[in-house]
Formats: sequence, C-alpha cells, structure tokens
Amino acid sequence: MFPRGQQCAVPGCRTEEWRFEKALCLGHRFQWKRLKSQGITLEEFIAVPRPIGRQWSTTEFSLVDLPPILRHEFLLTLQQRDQEGYRLDPWVLRRCITIALENGARTMEKLHQIMLASTTNQQLQKGFTNYARMWSARWRYQHTGTDARKDDVWDAAVLMLRAQSGSDTICSKGTLDFRPVRIHWLREAAKEYAAVFELPADKIRDLIRSCSIASDALLRRPYGTTPDRLGRADAKAAFHAYSTLTTHDGATRSERYRYEHFHRFRRLLHEGRELNALQRLAPTFRFLATDTISSGRKRSTVNKSIPDEVIKVLDENLHLFTVAEDHPYTNGRPAELYNHMHQTIYQLLRDLGRRPSEILGLKRDALQHYDDARPFIRYDAPKTGDIGLELPIHHSTANIITAWLDRLNAVTDIEPRAADLMFPSLSGFGPAARKPITISGYHTVYWRWIERIKDLPGHIQGAGGVAEAFDRSRLRLYSWRHTYAQRLSDNNAAPDVIQELMNHKRFETSAGYIRINRQRKADAIRIVDRTTIDRHGATQPPHSYPAYTRGSVATPLGLCTEPSNVKAGGQACPARSKCGGCTYFRANVSHLPLIDAHIVALTTDLELARPIADTWVLESLTAELNSYRKMRRLLADTKTKLSPTEQSEIDRAAELLQALSTAPAQDPLAAVPRKLLPLTPKEA
Repeated sequence: MFPRGQQCAVPGCRTEEWRFEKALCLGHRFQWKRLKSQGITLEEFIAVPRPIGRQWSTTEFSLVDLPPILRHEFLLTLQQRDQEGYRLDPWVLRRCITIALENGARTMEKLHQIMLASTTNQQLQKGFTNYARMWSARWRYQHTGTDARKDDVWDAAVLMLRAQSGSDTICSKGTLDFRPVRIHWLREAAKEYAAVFELPADKIRDLIRSCSIASDALLRRPYGTTPDRLGRADAKAAFHAYSTLTTHDGATRSERYRYEHFHRFRRLLHEGRELNALQRLAPTFRFLATDTISSGRKRSTVNKSIPDEVIKVLDENLHLFTVAEDHPYTNGRPAELYNHMHQTIYQLLRDLGRRPSEILGLKRDALQHYDDARPFIRYDAPKTGDIGLELPIHHSTANIITAWLDRLNAVTDIEPRAADLMFPSLSGFGPAARKPITISGYHTVYWRWIERIKDLPGHIQGAGGVAEAFDRSRLRLYSWRHTYAQRLSDNNAAPDVIQELMNHKRFETSAGYIRINRQRKADAIRIVDRTTIDRHGATQPPHSYPAYTRGSVATPLGLCTEPSNVKAGGQACPARSKCGGCTYFRANVSHLPLIDAHIVALTTDLELARPIADTWVLESLTAELNSYRKMRRLLADTKTKLSPTEQSEIDRAAELLQALSTAPAQDPLAAVPRKLLPLTPKEA
C-alpha cells in the first residue's frame, strides 16, 4: 500500500524520508527544526550522524501503550476502514495516539470529545475518531444483547438504518424521537412497524409525524389511550384531525400534505394488523371509503418529452460534453476517458429511456445478444425491485456500448470490487470507489454541458404547427424517459407494449409520460363503442368522436345523450345525476371501473344511512344501487359474447381510455357531482 521511499540523508539513519519533508525522516526533521533557529543549515545538519531515541518510520505506529479498550477499538476500526477501501495514513494515526496518551483517553468516544474540544485544526484526526466512535458504538450495541429499537429514541447511525428509500447508504448521524407520539400503544405500534418493515430513516420520520397527529386527536377522546374500547367515532375524530391540519400560524396545510399523512396512518393500521402492539385494537376503529382526502395531484398537461430538433442540436454538440482538465478525481487517468464515459451515459439515456439510476448501475456484461444476434441489455430496477430485466435495443446503441467497453477494458487500476460495473466511480479509494458514478456527480457535468451549447432553439414547433417557447430547464435527466415513452406512442405502440417497455405495473402510469394524439383516441373510442348499451342492455349505434367526447364530459360514469345536459357540460341533469335509472344513459366496457367504484361508494352510503335515515331514503339508495348493478351485469354479458380476439382488442382500447380519463376512479364520490335538493342545508 505504501511504497518504500528514499532513505533519510543523515548518516547512519535507516529510516525513510518524511513525505512532507524531503531528505529527512520525521524524527530528524523535528530535530533539525529545533537546531535551525540556532543557525544550523541543512547541509551542516546532515554532515554528521545524529542519533535519536525511539523513532518510527513513516509507515509505522504503535498501539501498545494505549488502554485495552481503546487499543481494541483502534484495531477494529483499522480493519473496518481497510475493508471499506479507505486509505490508512500512519501520520494521522500517530497523532491520534499521541493525543490519547497525553489526555488519558480510555475510549474512542472520549478521544473524539477531546478532538472536538481542541482549538487546533485537526480535521483528518477528527474525521478518523468520528468514524471510529461511530463504529465502536455499533459493535458495542451488536454485542450487548439489548434491543435499542424498544427505546423511545433511536440512534440511526448505531442501528445502521438506511438513510432513505431506494438507497443503500447507511446513516452516519441523526436520532429518531418517537416521544411526540404521546399515546403509548400507538407509539409502540409505530416502533414495531418501523422495525418489522425495516423502514429507512426518512420514512420513520414521516411515520412519527403522521402518528403524532392521530395521537393528539385520540388524546382528546374518552378512550383514546385504551385501544380495545375505540370505535367508529374515534376514527372519525382522527380523520377530522388529518383533514383540518394547519401550520403553526393557522394556515391550512396543502391537500397533498394532508393526504400523505392520513394514508400513511391508514397503511400502518392495515399492514400492521398482525403486530403485537395492535392486537388489542378494536375492530370498530376503522375508516370507511367515504373517509378520503384529495391527493392534490393533477395530471400534468405539459409535454415533458424533448423535441427531435433539440435532440439533434445536442447530438451535434456532444464533443462539448467534457469534464474539467483539473478534475480532482481522475486519479491520473486521462480526462478523455471520463469524457467518453459521460457522453456514453447521455446516449444511453437518450436511446433506452431507463431511469438514470438504472443506466448508471449497469453491469459491464449488461450487453448481450439473443440467438438471432439481436442485442439487448440486462439491467436492474431498484425502484420496482425487479432484477435481471431485459430490454431489446438497436444495433447502433449496442455499438455505443461496445465502444465504451473497449476503452474501459484498457483501464487496469479500477478498484477490484467495482470491476463488474460499466460506469465505475471516479473516486480512487473508500466505499465510493466500489460503486458506480453518482447521479449528483453526473448531473453537475451534464448541466455544464447544456450551458456550453449556445445554439439551442428558443422555440419549437408545437401542436398544430404553432411555435412554442422552449426552456432549457426541460432538459432534465428524467425527461429522456418521457421522450422514450413519447417516441413509442408516436410509433403507435400498443398500450401493453408501452407499459412493458417502461417497466410500469399499470398503463395509467405510462399514460402520464405521453401525450396521446387524437387519432389514437379516436381509434380506441371506435373499438370500445361497439360495446355501448343503454340501461336495458340494447346495443347502441356508434358515436362520432366529438359526440362521444361531449357525452363523456356530461357524466363521468358513461355517456349522456340528454341534449340540455350535454350542452351544459353535465350541469343541467333533470335526473339529478341518477344515471343508472335514466333513459339517456349509455355505457361501455371502458366505464366498468368507474361503475364498480360508484357501486362501492353507494353501498357505503347505504350502510351509513340505515341507522339514521327514513325508509324512503333507504329505498331510493337501494334502487339506485340496483340500477348500477344491473348495468354492470349487462356490460359483463355484452363482453362475454365477443370472441377472445375482440375481447383482447377492447381491453387494450379500454385501458387507454381509462388512463386518459379525467375522473379518478379512486374517488368515486368526487367523480359524480352531487346536486343539493331544495331546502337542503348547504354543506359547510
């Protein structure tokens, strides 16, 4: 690790010269420093033998004089740092040992406190003792036999929690305080849930905030501290607390903030039902389908894909995509090597449409070929937990990868544990040397390249040939994934193909990446319109594209053909949106998810109304519910009469239309506008 240096110039000294002082070893350097003030020159100093007492070479240090506990902590720390690939600097270690002996430190924790109290600049020594202190605390915890997760305050570094989701970085500092959750049973449930599901530190902090809201609400209830006596009224009180969250100055929290905290608490109750801390929780403490908070998310209508004319300019200026000549982490390698690496990553982002982390994490053997010589890459998707996914690629992209691998294979000084990576880190030592290049590091070089390009167009051709302003901020790394999806859509790829190539669980997610052209919508409408029926099951004649669109606006549960309501955009329904019993109501198989969701909502309303409503109210709800159940049965029968090929075609078209629907199926009550009857008090 440390090559032998030149021998000290003092006659008879067999020690190597000190790296910061040529010609002299460390011991003679200090000796000459004292004599230098007396007028002794270097030539005079090295002219005669100058024996010194105990001295160490530049690569030596001794732990023999340290107290037993501190000595073992030093040894274990050195082994850990060597295992993680850190450099071991004997000069730093000798200084730490000297300070420990001078101050009588008996543990690494005490030595680190002494370092922090020092007024001298000892950053290297402080860094070492902080690292050693942290690992000593971890080892002590691992061998004490106690479970620190039962405490109300967790040390994230000692417990070696992941810092955040999707990352394997371990916390090096920070505490997690569960005491804001003031109800004991809920605090124990939060701790057990975090431990059993191995939540990262950022998710645990969010969980604590969510549970503290419910805790404060339940403390105001008679039986809030007794889980087996909680009921529906207590659940409603908790829901009200989430739905009316405010800031410290009284301002209402955003819908997104309230939605996330409420659903995090619901997820704890749902997923943690088998936890010991929740075994006594009464089954009557539950939330209903009506207990919903809007997510605050709105489908973006902005096209995030990068236009072809902009991509052409970027490709023409690829030679400007370079790192600085004095890049601090090149380890003596030519800058052209790292230029080639960054340029290759850009081309793969452009051609493959993978997430940035998936591109940077590619293995060196990712490029493979099928039996017919068609190339594909094998990659991992940490976000979805998928390993070994395959993606067919073009031969031109395969040539780009091959050219980079040919250059990479010529590099011989890569960290052995990073030898299987296609884009190894620029760092030469430490844990970072075993990992791929970081997204933040690539992001910096990427945006410097964008700034160098002066001829990017300020306007592009938008829909209908109208010029649109183009902002450079659209050139985000993730925008290349949107561009890939839009490219598939423009080439009329089927929805299931787009979903599979984008590695999404549902096409609704893929639809958020693309802008469907009118022709594809019209084709999908033409296919599903063949299954359109009225409330009696009679097949209806096909609708034109404009008529279908206007009818969809008038009612989110299907199609409305009542002229006045269609003209008013659904705001003038004579039947007060009781679509299931209306002669003008039409529906096809693409509306089944919304009808199903509305059936669930009506069923919930009926159960809640039974103990409080008159008979005529219950009869009205029952009749409306039965009308939608009948409609659903008729649609299912219509679909079963089709051939398997026709069913598959209709399923794909219906999936496309459902993904483009502006009425979210997960909020059925919001999807159906409720009209207030005369003399009905207006809801607050």
